[in-house]
Order: sequence, then C-alpha cells, then structure tokens
Amino acid sequence: MASSLKQKGFEIIENVYSEREVNEILQIVKTKGIEKKFGIREFLVDNPVIREKIFTKKLLEIIERISLTCDKSIKSIYFDKPPNANWVVNWHQDLTINLRNKKEVENFKNWRVTKERIVVQPNRQMLESIFTIRIHLDDCTKENGALRVIENSHNTGVIEIKEWIKNKEGVERICEVRKGGILIMKPLLLHSSRRTENQKNRRVIHIEFTDKQLPAGLKWKEMIEIKSSRIIEV
Repeated sequence: MASSLKQKGFEIIENVYSEREVNEILQIVKTKGIEKKFGIREFLVDNPVIREKIFTKKLLEIIERISLTCDKSIKSIYFDKPPNANWVVNWHQDLTINLRNKKEVENFKNWRVTKERIVVQPNRQMLESIFTIRIHLDDCTKENGALRVIENSHNTGVIEIKEWIKNKEGVERICEVRKGGILIMKPLLLHSSRRTENQKNRRVIHIEFTDKQLPAGLKWKEMIEIKSSRIIEV
C-alpha cells in the first residue's frame, strides 16, 4: 500500500469501517447538528467523542503501514456536498498548513493571517511528508462528486495550474469509494471534483498526517498526537 501511495499518489481501501461504525459516527454528527453544515474545520479537536470512533485499530494499522514514524494528525475537516450546496472544486494541490504563530522561516511562504488561523505554504519536504486520509460516510461515485486525480502528479512538486491546464498531461482517475472505505492521497496530487448529479450527499472526514516536526518554534494550529491506540490532543 505504501508503495502504491508513493508511486501513484493515492490509494483506495474499502471496508475500513463497518456499517455499524459508520452509522455510529453519523449518529453523533446528527446529534450535534453537524449534518446541517457543509464544512467544519478542526473537526476532531472540537468533537473528541468522534475521535474515539475514527481512530480504530484498523485505521491505526493503516497509518502505521504508511509511515512507521507518523505520530500526529495536523488537520481535520468534515464536509458534505448536498444537493443544495453543489459546488465544483477546480484542479488544485493542497499547499498550505495551519499554524498558531508566524515566524520567518526559509522556504515557508505565502503567509496569510486570519482571525481563526495562520496559513502558510511550507517547504516541499514538509508537503511531501504529509498524507491525507478521507473517510467516506456515504457511497462516493462519479455521479455524486467523487474526487478526480491525476496519477503521479504529486512527484512534480508545486505545479503552475494555469500552465498545466493548457496541456492537461497525465492520466485522470475517478476515485469512487463505498461507504466505510477510505481514500489515501498525497497533498501534492492534482485533484478536483464535479457537481453532484444524483441528489445524494457526499459526507467525508478529511484528516492530514505527518511525521515531520515544525522548524524554528512554529506551532500547529491543530494537532492530535497518535500513540498506539491512544489519542492525545496537544
């Protein structure tokens, strides 16, 4: 699996969560009124009860197979693409991390300070260390906005999107994933999604991980340390 992720930039694993486990997560989402929102940042930090449902033994084993030294998640987002919020996501790479503080660091650029967070594009080494796990709470098909990726594009580094669109080089894949499955991907992988065509939800929990430490006293905005089966918020 780790080899495929490294070569192609993505991997799909079905049946990571059982029907019962997914329904338990959805019940918590419903109880908290989250299902009425289209996107929630810092999802795992603000909803610790869901962390217990997310970090199962099976998921921890998958994380360990990807990286033996991975020790933390650094970003979590819950999002949905329901019929009444049916947007297109254009081709892009995920190029930023969220921090608590700002310091001038070599090759950390495009700083953006908002009321909620500090955003920066880190160096390539940091970006290449990150991997994302997208947990699917619904069947995700071509008809309801399954992610589209350009295979191997993560190996090119940061891509000038406008130039790439002119040539559209690379093999496009549609990442259909059934309810309870996961999509693992590298943030430098070019990806996009189209509008939902079948009027069904596409609920996903997006979690980013790394084994790298921040330089020069920079601090993660959101970090959950992973130690065996225990989840420790820092």
